[in-house]
Amino acid sequence: MADLYASYTDLAAHQTEGVDYERRTVPVTGATWCSIAIHGGAIEAGSGEAARAVGAGLMGHYEFAGIMAANNFDTLHVTSTNFDEPIAQGIVTASRRCLSFHGYTGTAGLPETSIGGLDTATASRVKTALQRAGFRVISAAQEINGSDPANIANKTTISAGVQLEMSTALRESFFPGGDLSRTMRDSGQRTAVFNAYVAAVRSAFGQGQVSQGSINVSRWTTVPASVPDLDVVCAMGTDTLAAGGAHFLHLAGRYVNTDNNYLARVAFNTDTTVTLTLRKRVAGTETLLATAANTTGLAHAPGRMFWVRLRILGSTLQAKIWQDGTPEPTDWAVTVQDTDLTAAGAIGTRSILSASNTNTLPVVASYAGFQQLAPQTMTVTRAVNGISKAHAAGADVRLANPAYAAL
Repeated sequence: MADLYASYTDLAAHQTEGVDYERRTVPVTGATWCSIAIHGGAIEAGSGEAARAVGAGLMGHYEFAGIMAANNFDTLHVTSTNFDEPIAQGIVTASRRCLSFHGYTGTAGLPETSIGGLDTATASRVKTALQRAGFRVISAAQEINGSDPANIANKTTISAGVQLEMSTALRESFFPGGDLSRTMRDSGQRTAVFNAYVAAVRSAFGQGQVSQGSINVSRWTTVPASVPDLDVVCAMGTDTLAAGGAHFLHLAGRYVNTDNNYLARVAFNTDTTVTLTLRKRVAGTETLLATAANTTGLAHAPGRMFWVRLRILGSTLQAKIWQDGTPEPTDWAVTVQDTDLTAAGAIGTRSILSASNTNTLPVVASYAGFQQLAPQTMTVTRAVNGISKAHAAGADVRLANPAYAAL
């Protein structure tokens, strides 16, 4: 069915702001991403709440929200290619990345997300994060694939964005009792499914970079973890081939301080081979615990990213590695037992260049999609915009460090 109005300009000339619709924004200073819902409120119920929660504190947020008592979709829906609302356009055109949230009917009873848009690299990261969290993701059908350059999501500084179409069944699962009413949505009540979905999408946010201007100097980025058991995953790579000596990138767990922690270390070697090891640092002494027996087929290249997963359960340490864009291996590449570090500590990353490295400095290490997969104690806070936020099982605990800058 054709839209009632051909553009926001047309809509605004006939409908009353504050009575029929609202324009909602939450700016984030310095944000280079935006999270938008141009069919928010009761137009495609649940899309605005998802966009706001995903963007909270990380991205500029915009929502065009239908607040009519009925017929919001039929009256207020303006297709993405015709959406010329000036505030939304200003936010998107000033952003490098855009996540545009929508709702569609989908297959009855099937919670799923159709992903499209011209920013295929970011769409792939979002898809991987959602699938890893257990959500069904499919390629968007042509009519909702967000591939038109005129789509508001694609009007970023890179002329590309990501469009997420969430099925009715998925959006219903975000709210207690599957209730998509305004009363429920405005109550702030959300399900664990909603929290897990938001955490998964947020885990695809940005890409951290660590500029290494000297050799044999460790650069750490960490955040606290409330329990000793952990399961973390992150993509990592460097911007040049190793010369003279290796580039070492790590995932860290049970981090007490720089002298006491467990590490899954990736070595990008001078012959382009890749080596994965499990290591520990106790009282400042670093010890090799085990080396992955087979990383054949992995080859380092400038800008090439590799996913690394580190799991520590009790005294069992496990790690695996795979190239970005390929399936995660079923089996762990290396497993070892160790009991030296048992208490909860921080999780994070470590970057260091070999003492024999001769690269022209700096060498830039990149990290993306850092995510904690293991269950954690849920904590709930009240955001300034009245939306309850929570870190649930598997919630994103993104590295917050000045050395990291979202692209």
